Amino acid sequence: MRKWAAKHPVLSSALFALLAGVVVLIVDILLGRKLDTAIANTVFWMLFFWGSSYFAQKRTRKTKARLDENGQSLMFLRYPDSRPGSLSGVWQMGVATPSQGRIDFQPAVYEDLVPSGRSRALTGLHATGSQPRKADRRDNKQAVPFGFQIVTFDSDGGPIEIAASPDTLQKIQKAVEPAPQ
Repeated sequence: MRKWAAKHPVLSSALFALLAGVVVLIVDILLGRKLDTAIANTVFWMLFFWGSSYFAQKRTRKTKARLDENGQSLMFLRYPDSRPGSLSGVWQMGVATPSQGRIDFQPAVYEDLVPSGRSRALTGLHATGSQPRKADRRDNKQAVPFGFQIVTFDSDGGPIEIAASPDTLQKIQKAVEPAPQ
């Protein structure tokens, strides 16, 4: 379903708005509102949901295209063995630039990926788990997008966890693999 929605963003936004409109109409009728008021309310909310969904998808595609153009990707980073209560244990959003044997990570804020903080080079990376795990609700509460996967790596600075889209994780794993001897 997600692949289809990615290929047809306008249609998927319209279907989302239609579904939301049906729900709003049913709720309005159950609350005893007049039919003309319920229909007007439904049209307003359908336009709101369609616009919100469409423009969010458009912004996401635009950001991804801009990053792909520069060989970069959106990624989330955290240090699972950090002290309890430390900010290092919280997912940090940023831009990753993978290269052979390392990842340059620039922390960023907001959807515009405004740089914040110092860039850091993640070196000596070796994947510890065989399969990526899906981000769960605890990860999603910390702004990791739905559908992202998480891989644990050993690095020169200790274990790290990287959350990214499946395509980005493949790029990262390919980049950090040791060069064939």
